[in-house]
Amino acid sequence: MAFVWQISVLVLSSKTIIKGVILKGARPPENKRTSVLENLIRLIKSYARAPLKAAKIKIELDKNEFQVFTNKQGIFKLELDYTLEKESEIDIFFEDKGLSINQKYPVFFKNLNGKIDIISDIDDTILVSHTANIIKRIGVLSFVTPLKRKTVQFTQQLLDVSNAHPCNVFYVSKSESNLFCVLYSFINNNQLPKGILLLTPYLNFKQLLKGKKGKDFKLNNIQYLIENSDDKKFILFGDDTQRDMEVYTIIVKTYPKRIARIYIRQTKIIVNKRKRMLWKNLKEIFPSTVYFNESTDIDLEMKQIENLILTKNDLK
Repeated sequence: MAFVWQISVLVLSSKTIIKGVILKGARPPENKRTSVLENLIRLIKSYARAPLKAAKIKIELDKNEFQVFTNKQGIFKLELDYTLEKESEIDIFFEDKGLSINQKYPVFFKNLNGKIDIISDIDDTILVSHTANIIKRIGVLSFVTPLKRKTVQFTQQLLDVSNAHPCNVFYVSKSESNLFCVLYSFINNNQLPKGILLLTPYLNFKQLLKGKKGKDFKLNNIQYLIENSDDKKFILFGDDTQRDMEVYTIIVKTYPKRIARIYIRQTKIIVNKRKRMLWKNLKEIFPSTVYFNESTDIDLEMKQIENLILTKNDLK
């Protein structure tokens, strides 16, 4: 017995990527309104499930049939050298049995025709997660249900601007796939743009304790999106708790004409020497960068985003 834990169909400029995670066992029931205890139990169980490793999977899409294999983390991926013009029904089979796809989040992400897209981190960028403090992070994950998690209001307001325009939003996060339901419940509940969730592989308890998720995960995914999005420009959102400033510095050096603006959230009142150095370096390389906090003029930045989107879209 197995089920599809997460699946997405991402359409870019000249290709379509179908990617997902398959786990062993029966799909856990989803209760939208959970208690703190239920949330904790569900979280613990998510790290006890095993991925379906090295299994042959059949994908039926748009009257076509494809075969792929899952890797040791239960991930399957199919890359097509053409774009899907409209959302198509997708079915996944393992050992000739259809696998359950019961996802309360969009599966199909089409390539919108705007000239500005958005790439955003999640933890401490749109969702208050206390990433820099492991005790606080575990406490929030364990004892605060997704519907009660706090948003970063500055980022939320800026992302709301994009909802009124044809902007693709890509959430690139080092959060593991175990948290997929937590994250999409948060996005749904707060009416944030429903962008594709690009998360690190599903983990068990042992892997979680080791804390190794791939140093270049964000960099590799952002580069892939930029290189497969024709001449679009991007607005980048991140924070100062992990490597966002370092990654974005590499990105603007590599693709100087493809980045329109960068926002970095200041997570603490006092900025240490290392963060000041990283910020100075990023700002010197790419002046159109904002290191924002609660005192930053949100109305001004909303106008900046609106002007960027409208100006670029008028050039189509």
